[in-house]
Amino acid sequence: METSITCALALLEMTFVFVGLLILHGLRKEIGSAAFYITIGLLLVFTQLVSATELQVVIGFTGANFYIAPSVLFLPYLAALMVVYITEGTLATQRLIIGAMATLGFYVYLSYITGMQCGWAGYTISQGASADSFEFLLSNSQRTMASSIIAQTLDLFLIPIFFQRLRNVGCRMFIAVLGSLMLTQIVDTFVYSIICFWGERQLWVYLSSSYIAKAVFTVWLSGIASIYLTKIETEMPAHHGRRTLDIIFSFLGSYGKAEALERNLQESEGRYRTVIENASDTILLLNRDGEILDANNAALGIFERKTRKDIIGKSFPSMLTDLPDYPFNMESYWEDTLRKNHQDESLIHSVQLHALSSTGKKIELDIALNIIEVENVKVLIIFGRNVTEQNRLNREQEELKEELAHAQRLESVGQLAGGVAHDFNNFLHAIQGNLDILLLMHDVEDEKVLKHLERINGITNQAAKLTQELLGFARKGKYHEEILDLGRLMRETLELFSPQSLETTELQSSIEKMKMPVKGDAVQLKQVFLNILINARDAVNANDSKEKKIILEVRPAYNYKAEFIPPAERENPHPNEFLCVKIEDNGIGMDKETLSRIYDPFFTTKPIGKGTGMGLAMAYGAITNHHGWIYVTSEELKGTTFYVFLPEYRGRND
Repeated sequence: METSITCALALLEMTFVFVGLLILHGLRKEIGSAAFYITIGLLLVFTQLVSATELQVVIGFTGANFYIAPSVLFLPYLAALMVVYITEGTLATQRLIIGAMATLGFYVYLSYITGMQCGWAGYTISQGASADSFEFLLSNSQRTMASSIIAQTLDLFLIPIFFQRLRNVGCRMFIAVLGSLMLTQIVDTFVYSIICFWGERQLWVYLSSSYIAKAVFTVWLSGIASIYLTKIETEMPAHHGRRTLDIIFSFLGSYGKAEALERNLQESEGRYRTVIENASDTILLLNRDGEILDANNAALGIFERKTRKDIIGKSFPSMLTDLPDYPFNMESYWEDTLRKNHQDESLIHSVQLHALSSTGKKIELDIALNIIEVENVKVLIIFGRNVTEQNRLNREQEELKEELAHAQRLESVGQLAGGVAHDFNNFLHAIQGNLDILLLMHDVEDEKVLKHLERINGITNQAAKLTQELLGFARKGKYHEEILDLGRLMRETLELFSPQSLETTELQSSIEKMKMPVKGDAVQLKQVFLNILINARDAVNANDSKEKKIILEVRPAYNYKAEFIPPAERENPHPNEFLCVKIEDNGIGMDKETLSRIYDPFFTTKPIGKGTGMGLAMAYGAITNHHGWIYVTSEELKGTTFYVFLPEYRGRND
């Protein structure tokens, strides 16, 4: 029972010592590194004192007995040295080794001087049992001290070498830490025993003791060290960038030169970090699996992340969406980029990707990729530019170009239709005039002949009506302009809308009571709105799956700012200067192709004999002639909405 408690206390003491060192190391940026290094030095001196006493825990069987100094005190020191090497690099480890060697040298010097002082006869310092005991302790530790200095100095070099070798071959952090500490312990025990006990029977006893306890303690410390290093992984420099024997080369070279090189490297890294962090473009570093290793501030802003911890470690391909044409296959991009690098080709440019931010907002990225080496490790670097707004503007520009081109085509068709309609109208007048003369000069008694003449008269009237519609589309029809109240005009139009149309359809009207003056031809405008209402009625009657409904609203245009989209040829009209008639139905709606052709003359989706295809063409020409425009939204099976914008008249009402 006592043995178990003793071993547990020894393990707890070692844990306390090592955790205390890790706490000071973790706080070095807040309180400075001095506290950590002073504690390291005191621990090293205290280890030598305890080592001189040969304080040992006796378990009772071979390999289980262990000395307190090398197992409980010196092992945390070695683990702390490894933490410094991993997190701060070769030069920081070199400083620690030099400091440790200097500390041990001072300890040897002071122990020798103090031992001499304790043996001076006739002086006060030499009197008493305390001085005799201390002198015995110091004199008894001369050989063990020399052995310890040589073994521990060797340990300081072996720890970085073993660790770096294991990491460079791909071992995980825990395996590298455990392996390096184990190997160092084996070499330390052998060297110390050979120097200290050469030629004595105690050599084998020391070699055969402590290996079980040291193995247990080493595994325990390796676990704690690995957890700590994993938690501060973002502070660690890439381990693959250091060679196995860097610690030796740094000692063989000049310390000042190494320090200058590190300072230059830090300055270069500082300049690099400044440039990268302040770049306006997104910069990401990915490993071969697509995991994000690093990101600049622009990337944090685009993906709406607060800190690097929120994005580092995330899978970049999982952040992408809507990629049917450009699937982001990490392996193929990696191989393709690597091949182009070998062929000295330029970066892969203009790869369009769609990504999602942390809030689900869609982002369009124009990226370039390349493979670079960061401390001997190949990584994929992505330079991305947020082109979401640019693409939106480009799409709007293309839509405006299409609208302008369509308007120009309609203008050309209108000019042609106007010329044809004038000539055709003259022919119709001639036919009608000759028919009237025939009926006036001759008394036609034959019923069959009279029936044919009446049919000719009806067809001529229909043709004349169609001609008037063509002239309206061509904006060459006869207009009688006057100042009209748009609200009153729409109420009169609703009276003309056939009551039979409303037997199965609900009509909701909302017309502002305020005066809404416009300048135009009342007959033409009524015909425009009547045509749109008739189309709405036909659309809702064709959709049997819903309750049939038509909604009419007449208001100032600023109530419809989202729909206030003037044609391309307009120059920045203001909503406050226009009035709007909105006619909405929940009919069968239109697809995009149909919607793009609704103003084409003679284009209709109605059955033969149900429509001429000139209603909306005439409406387009008439509203354009009144210096307005029509904006239409529609979705199949959901309905259609017409927004007719007309300029509000603000002149004298005479």
